[in-house]
Amino acid sequence: MNTDFQSEVDIQKSTGWVIALSVGLIILGVLAILMPGIASAFFTSLIGWITLISGVVMIVESFPSKPVRGFWLNLIVGIFYAIAGIYILLNLKSALLALTLAFGILFVVEGIFTIIMAFTNRAGHRMSWLVALNGVITLILGIMVLNRWPFSAIWLIGLYVGISLLMSGISLLASALTARRTLAS
Repeated sequence: MNTDFQSEVDIQKSTGWVIALSVGLIILGVLAILMPGIASAFFTSLIGWITLISGVVMIVESFPSKPVRGFWLNLIVGIFYAIAGIYILLNLKSALLALTLAFGILFVVEGIFTIIMAFTNRAGHRMSWLVALNGVITLILGIMVLNRWPFSAIWLIGLYVGISLLMSGISLLASALTARRTLAS
C-alpha cells in the first residue's frame, strides 16, 4: 500500500511540473501571437546565439581532447558552427527566411506524427482528440508556412510558433489535469 501512495505522490509531482510547463507554453504562445515580428526576430537571433556559443564551446573543448581522436573534426566543426552563428546574427533577414522554411517542414512533420501518436497511443486517454486536434492544426500551419514562403516570413513564423506553443500548452494542460482527475477517482 505504501508503494501505491508513493506512486500517487510521484504522479502528483510529475503532473505539477507538466502543468507549470503547459502554463509557460500558453503564456509564451500568447506573447508570440501578440507580437509576431518580435517573436520571429527573437527566435532567429536566439538560434544564432545558440549556434555561436555551441561553436565556441566545441572549439575550446577540442584542445583538451587533442590526444584523443577527433581533435581536427571537433575543431573544424566548431569553427563552422561559430561562423554560422555569426552569419545568422549579422544576417537576420536571410536567416529568418531559411528558418521559416525549416519551421514549415518541421510543422508538417510534427503535425503528421502528433496525429499518428494521438490515434495509436491514445495519448491523454479521453483527451486524445485534443492531441489529434493539436496535430491537425500544426500540420495546417506547416502547409500554410510552406505555401506563403517567403513573402510573409517576418510575421508568419512568430505567429505560427505562438499558435503551436499555445496549442501544445493547452493539450499538455488538459492531459495533466485528466491524469490528476483519474488519480483522484
